[in-house]
Amino acid sequence: MFPLPINEKPFYNTDAIAEALSATDMFDCYLEPVPGVGFVTRRRPGLLPFTDTLTGTPGDGIFWWDAANKCIAVSGGRVYDVNQDGSINDMTGDAPSIGVPCIFSDGQQLDGTPFLYIANGKLIYSINGAATVSPTDANTPAATHVDWIDDHFVANIPGTPRFVATDTNLVTGLLDNTFWSSTINPFRNTARGDNIKALRTCWEEIYVWGGEALEVWQNDYVTPFSSIPSAEAEVGLEAPYSICRTKNTLFALCVLDKKRVVVALQGRAPMVVSEPIAALLADMPTVSDAIGDLITVGGVNIYLLSFPSANQTWAYDHKNDVWCRWGYYTGEGDERDRFIGQHSCFCKAWNKHLVQSRIDGKIYELSRTAYDDAGTLMVPYRRTGWLDVSVASGGGQAAPTDHRKRCQQLYIKGKPGLKSDSSTKLLMRYQDDGRDEWSTYTELNFQGESIERLTRQGTFRTRRYEFRIPSGIDAVLVSAKGSFEELKN
Repeated sequence: MFPLPINEKPFYNTDAIAEALSATDMFDCYLEPVPGVGFVTRRRPGLLPFTDTLTGTPGDGIFWWDAANKCIAVSGGRVYDVNQDGSINDMTGDAPSIGVPCIFSDGQQLDGTPFLYIANGKLIYSINGAATVSPTDANTPAATHVDWIDDHFVANIPGTPRFVATDTNLVTGLLDNTFWSSTINPFRNTARGDNIKALRTCWEEIYVWGGEALEVWQNDYVTPFSSIPSAEAEVGLEAPYSICRTKNTLFALCVLDKKRVVVALQGRAPMVVSEPIAALLADMPTVSDAIGDLITVGGVNIYLLSFPSANQTWAYDHKNDVWCRWGYYTGEGDERDRFIGQHSCFCKAWNKHLVQSRIDGKIYELSRTAYDDAGTLMVPYRRTGWLDVSVASGGGQAAPTDHRKRCQQLYIKGKPGLKSDSSTKLLMRYQDDGRDEWSTYTELNFQGESIERLTRQGTFRTRRYEFRIPSGIDAVLVSAKGSFEELKN
């Protein structure tokens, strides 16, 4: 009995051997590890309507401001305080740039009052949720990135290898979050002298990323910041808004050894994690506009990487090292646009994962109990590679691949998902011999965790199977195996 390769990690770099041994296509799913089984396939979370800013323009950023217990969203050049019940308040004040991703960083005033900066080609700030204000300091940078470390905000000066920090105001003699004219400034990226594309503070360090290399700085409590010797990484940042932090790792889309890669920093060393999608990254027209988000699905952390120019979204489960593609169903065959969500946050006090729309000013809630995208169909599927005779024979003596095979029996195991339903269903179809035409769907019905047996499944030389979770249904694809007979012609 030959197990169909649906409990393995998908591999998307097209290769004849890989396509025969692994699942090469998976949409709007994620894999859940099960001891003794491998991975089972579940549908990704759907989207519930949460609120609408009514700007009619894409969201530019959303942030959970923990110290102020607020959710802040930016869309259409406006800043909104989003409430738990979905109502919103326009924070008025000075406006951010329109159509530019926002970077948020929160710190505090000397008296402990929460303080928030928003950077997207200019800097504006809010004190404890009050109206947004632009700093009046003439040396305030037109920063794309800002972050907080040890009572200082740091921000890049776009188009230069320099960054600056807030410090003690010479007039008041006090630390001032809006004073950018300190004589400690500027700090220069010196390892390669390349322009700074992004910076991020993590683990009491400043990660200063240029187009050619990454430098790591620390607070030496004298200058007050200096680069750490031997902490440079020879990896250039390609997408300034792809950086995400999770646990003890930073993810980013970079160029390493003249190749586009997604890296995870481990002990400041870049580890390439994107090999399963390497060919796809190489073929994209541009990746510099990629946007990274971190979301959680059923306890699984996902690094979500959207490519506006390529119209694709890829989800990386970094714990299990699995890539899969997410999309937005267009209703035209198997065509999908990239995932409708862009920019997300976890509202800790509400236990809600919110995500903005890349189309308009709407904000959605990610939910495992939603089985569509706010009314738009979601049709998840998983496909095997093309099974040839050497695979169908269970790894034994390989016969010529032009011999036909007969599928005598198929056993598909499935079960209901999160719903309390005692039954569920999946759909299955297949393609034969490299043709574009699909068979008609076979409906597979499951009572609890059970096995559906199919017989007389026809003959083929090579075959690819697809298992689809119908719209509005929660089901889990556990495993599939078949009995195949090699024919003489």
